Amino acid sequence: MRGPNRRQMYAEQTRADLVAAARKLFVDNGFADTSVEAVTGAALVSKGTFYHHFPDKKAMFAELYTELLEQVGALSDATSEAVRASPDGSAMTAVSNLTHAFLRRTIDDPLHRELMVQAPSVLGERYRQINDAVAQPPIERLLTALAERGDLKPDVPVATTARLLLAGLCEGNQIIAAATDRESALTRTFRAIALLMSGLAAEDVSATVDLNQSLPDSADA
Repeated sequence: MRGPNRRQMYAEQTRADLVAAARKLFVDNGFADTSVEAVTGAALVSKGTFYHHFPDKKAMFAELYTELLEQVGALSDATSEAVRASPDGSAMTAVSNLTHAFLRRTIDDPLHRELMVQAPSVLGERYRQINDAVAQPPIERLLTALAERGDLKPDVPVATTARLLLAGLCEGNQIIAAATDRESALTRTFRAIALLMSGLAAEDVSATVDLNQSLPDSADA
Protein backbone atom coordinates (compact mmCIF):
# COMPACT_ATOMS: atom_id res chain seq x y z
CA MET A 1 0.00 0.00 0.00
CA ARG A 2 1.41 3.37 -1.05
CA GLY A 3 1.93 6.04 1.59
CA PRO A 4 0.95 9.70 1.24
CA ASN A 5 2.58 11.56 -1.64
CA ARG A 6 4.56 14.76 -1.27
CA ARG A 7 1.56 16.98 -1.93
CA GLN A 8 -0.47 15.24 0.78
CA MET A 9 2.41 15.52 3.22
CA TYR A 10 2.77 19.22 2.47
CA ALA A 11 -0.97 19.78 2.95
CA GLU A 12 -0.93 17.94 6.26
CA GLN A 13 2.06 19.94 7.47
CA THR A 14 0.46 23.21 6.39
CA ARG A 15 -2.71 22.34 8.26
CA ALA A 16 -0.68 21.42 11.33
CA ASP A 17 1.15 24.75 11.12
CA LEU A 18 -2.14 26.64 10.96
CA VAL A 19 -3.50 24.77 13.97
CA ALA A 20 -0.32 25.35 15.94
CA ALA A 21 -0.42 29.07 15.16
CA ALA A 22 -4.08 29.35 16.14
CA ARG A 23 -3.49 27.38 19.32
CA LYS A 24 -0.91 29.92 20.51
CA LEU A 25 -2.84 32.99 19.37
CA PHE A 26 -6.10 31.87 20.96
CA VAL A 27 -4.24 31.46 24.25
CA ASP A 28 -2.28 34.70 24.02
CA ASN A 29 -4.92 37.01 22.53
CA GLY A 30 -8.26 35.24 22.78
CA PHE A 31 -10.52 34.17 19.94
CA ALA A 32 -12.12 37.56 19.34
CA ASP A 33 -8.78 39.35 19.02
CA THR A 34 -7.23 36.73 16.77
CA SER A 35 -7.78 37.40 13.08
CA VAL A 36 -7.41 34.99 10.20
CA GLU A 37 -4.60 37.25 9.01
CA ALA A 38 -2.79 36.80 12.31
CA VAL A 39 -3.07 33.02 12.03
CA THR A 40 -1.87 32.90 8.45
CA GLY A 41 0.93 35.34 9.23
CA ALA A 42 2.17 33.20 12.09
CA ALA A 43 1.92 30.07 9.95
CA LEU A 44 3.54 31.81 6.95
CA VAL A 45 0.76 30.86 4.55
CA SER A 46 -1.84 32.77 2.54
CA LYS A 47 -5.45 33.41 3.51
CA GLY A 48 -6.46 31.24 0.57
CA THR A 49 -4.54 28.37 2.11
CA PHE A 50 -6.35 28.92 5.40
CA TYR A 51 -9.76 28.75 3.74
CA HIS A 52 -8.70 25.64 1.86
CA HIS A 53 -8.41 23.87 5.21
CA PHE A 54 -11.03 25.66 7.35
CA PRO A 55 -14.28 27.49 6.48
CA ASP A 56 -13.60 30.08 9.21
CA LYS A 57 -11.69 30.54 12.45
CA LYS A 58 -14.64 29.24 14.51
CA ALA A 59 -14.26 25.87 12.79
CA MET A 60 -10.59 25.88 13.77
CA PHE A 61 -11.51 26.69 17.38
CA ALA A 62 -14.09 23.88 17.37
CA GLU A 63 -11.42 21.46 16.19
CA LEU A 64 -9.04 22.51 18.96
CA TYR A 65 -11.80 22.25 21.58
CA THR A 66 -12.83 18.83 20.31
CA GLU A 67 -9.22 17.68 20.41
CA LEU A 68 -8.93 18.86 24.02
CA LEU A 69 -12.07 16.97 25.05
CA GLU A 70 -10.83 13.85 23.28
CA GLN A 71 -7.65 13.98 25.37
CA VAL A 72 -9.67 14.31 28.57
CA GLY A 73 -11.98 11.53 27.39
CA ALA A 74 -9.00 9.26 26.88
CA LEU A 75 -8.00 9.86 30.51
CA SER A 76 -11.54 8.99 31.60
CA ASP A 77 -11.52 5.80 29.54
CA ALA A 78 -8.14 4.84 31.00
CA THR A 79 -9.67 5.27 34.46
CA SER A 80 -12.61 3.08 33.43
CA GLU A 81 -10.23 0.35 32.29
CA ALA A 82 -8.24 0.62 35.52
CA VAL A 83 -11.46 0.33 37.54
CA ARG A 84 -12.47 -2.81 35.66
CA ALA A 85 -8.99 -4.30 35.94
CA SER A 86 -8.77 -3.79 39.72
CA PRO A 87 -11.95 -5.17 41.26
CA ASP A 88 -10.49 -4.86 44.75
CA GLY A 89 -9.08 -1.36 44.28
CA SER A 90 -10.59 1.92 45.41
CA ALA A 91 -12.58 2.94 42.37
CA MET A 92 -13.90 6.14 43.91
CA THR A 93 -10.38 7.25 44.70
CA ALA A 94 -9.47 6.74 41.04
CA VAL A 95 -12.45 8.87 40.02
CA SER A 96 -11.44 11.49 42.58
CA ASN A 97 -7.94 11.59 41.13
CA LEU A 98 -9.34 11.99 37.60
CA THR A 99 -11.60 14.83 38.69
CA HIS A 100 -8.75 16.65 40.38
CA ALA A 101 -6.48 16.14 37.36
CA PHE A 102 -9.12 17.63 35.05
CA LEU A 103 -9.58 20.69 37.23
CA ARG A 104 -5.84 21.01 37.77
CA ARG A 105 -5.34 21.46 34.03
CA THR A 106 -7.06 24.84 34.33
CA ILE A 107 -4.03 26.04 36.27
CA ASP A 108 -1.25 24.05 34.64
CA ASP A 109 -2.30 24.13 30.99
CA PRO A 110 -3.01 27.58 29.48
CA LEU A 111 -4.50 26.05 26.33
CA HIS A 112 -6.96 23.97 28.37
CA ARG A 113 -7.86 27.00 30.47
CA GLU A 114 -8.43 29.37 27.57
CA LEU A 115 -10.33 26.93 25.38
CA MET A 116 -12.62 25.94 28.24
CA VAL A 117 -13.25 29.59 29.14
CA GLN A 118 -13.87 30.78 25.59
CA ALA A 119 -15.76 27.78 24.20
CA PRO A 120 -19.31 28.64 25.39
CA SER A 121 -19.30 32.13 23.86
CA VAL A 122 -17.31 31.23 20.74
CA LEU A 123 -19.18 28.06 19.79
CA GLY A 124 -22.72 28.81 20.95
CA GLU A 125 -24.99 25.81 20.41
CA ARG A 126 -22.07 23.91 18.88
CA TYR A 127 -20.49 23.93 22.37
CA ARG A 128 -23.27 21.74 23.77
CA GLN A 129 -23.19 19.50 20.71
CA ILE A 130 -19.46 18.86 21.06
CA ASN A 131 -19.78 18.24 24.79
CA ASP A 132 -22.63 15.79 24.22
CA ALA A 133 -20.82 13.93 21.46
CA VAL A 134 -17.25 13.93 22.77
CA ALA A 135 -17.11 14.59 26.52
CA GLN A 136 -20.25 12.97 27.90
CA PRO A 137 -19.82 9.40 26.56
CA PRO A 138 -16.51 8.74 28.43
CA ILE A 139 -18.15 9.93 31.67
CA GLU A 140 -21.07 7.59 31.00
CA ARG A 141 -18.63 4.72 30.44
CA LEU A 142 -16.88 5.49 33.71
CA LEU A 143 -20.15 5.62 35.63
CA THR A 144 -21.18 2.36 33.99
CA ALA A 145 -17.94 0.75 35.14
CA LEU A 146 -18.63 1.94 38.69
CA ALA A 147 -22.21 0.69 38.52
CA GLU A 148 -21.07 -2.74 37.34
CA ARG A 149 -18.84 -2.97 40.41
CA GLY A 150 -21.71 -2.01 42.68
CA ASP A 151 -19.96 1.21 43.70
CA LEU A 152 -22.93 3.42 42.77
CA LYS A 153 -26.37 3.57 44.26
CA PRO A 154 -28.60 1.23 42.22
CA ASP A 155 -30.95 3.97 41.02
CA VAL A 156 -28.33 6.35 39.58
CA PRO A 157 -29.47 7.46 36.07
CA VAL A 158 -26.17 7.20 34.22
CA ALA A 159 -26.78 9.46 31.21
CA THR A 160 -28.39 12.27 33.21
CA THR A 161 -25.74 12.05 35.91
CA ALA A 162 -22.96 12.15 33.32
CA ARG A 163 -24.42 15.30 31.79
CA LEU A 164 -24.72 17.00 35.18
CA LEU A 165 -21.18 16.02 36.19
CA LEU A 166 -19.83 17.34 32.90
CA ALA A 167 -21.63 20.64 33.44
CA GLY A 168 -20.13 20.82 36.93
CA LEU A 169 -16.63 20.15 35.65
CA CYS A 170 -16.95 22.77 32.90
CA GLU A 171 -18.27 25.33 35.37
CA GLY A 172 -15.48 24.37 37.75
CA ASN A 173 -12.96 25.31 35.08
CA GLN A 174 -14.66 28.67 34.68
CA ILE A 175 -14.55 29.30 38.45
CA ILE A 176 -10.87 28.44 38.71
CA ALA A 177 -9.87 30.39 35.60
CA ALA A 178 -11.62 33.54 36.82
CA ALA A 179 -10.22 33.42 40.35
CA THR A 180 -7.44 35.66 41.58
CA ASP A 181 -6.13 32.77 43.69
CA ARG A 182 -6.57 29.79 41.41
CA GLU A 183 -5.09 27.30 43.85
CA SER A 184 -7.69 28.17 46.47
CA ALA A 185 -10.41 28.08 43.83
CA LEU A 186 -9.24 24.62 42.79
CA THR A 187 -9.44 23.48 46.40
CA ARG A 188 -12.98 24.76 46.84
CA THR A 189 -14.21 23.52 43.47
CA PHE A 190 -12.76 20.05 43.88
CA ARG A 191 -14.25 19.75 47.37
CA ALA A 192 -17.70 20.74 46.10
CA ILE A 193 -17.62 18.24 43.22
CA ALA A 194 -16.26 15.50 45.49
CA LEU A 195 -19.13 16.07 47.89
CA LEU A 196 -21.59 15.77 45.02
CA MET A 197 -19.90 12.58 43.84
CA SER A 198 -20.01 11.07 47.32
CA GLY A 199 -23.79 11.22 47.12
CA LEU A 200 -23.70 8.83 44.16
CA ALA A 201 -21.68 6.16 45.97
CA ALA A 202 -23.27 3.02 47.34
CA GLU A 203 -23.55 2.98 51.10
CA ASP A 204 -20.78 0.41 51.60
CA VAL A 205 -18.25 2.38 49.54
CA SER A 206 -19.17 5.96 50.38
CA ALA A 207 -16.56 6.05 53.13
CA THR A 208 -13.83 5.51 50.53
CA VAL A 209 -14.51 8.85 48.83
CA ASP A 210 -11.62 10.91 50.15
CA LEU A 211 -12.71 14.55 50.09
CA ASN A 212 -9.19 15.65 50.95
CA GLN A 213 -7.59 13.71 48.10
CA SER A 214 -4.83 15.81 46.52
CA LEU A 215 -5.99 18.96 48.33
CA PRO A 216 -3.60 21.52 49.78
CA ASP A 217 -3.47 22.00 53.55
CA SER A 218 -5.34 25.29 53.11
CA ALA A 219 -8.54 23.59 51.94
CA ASP A 220 -11.69 25.36 53.04
CA ALA A 221 -13.73 23.66 55.71
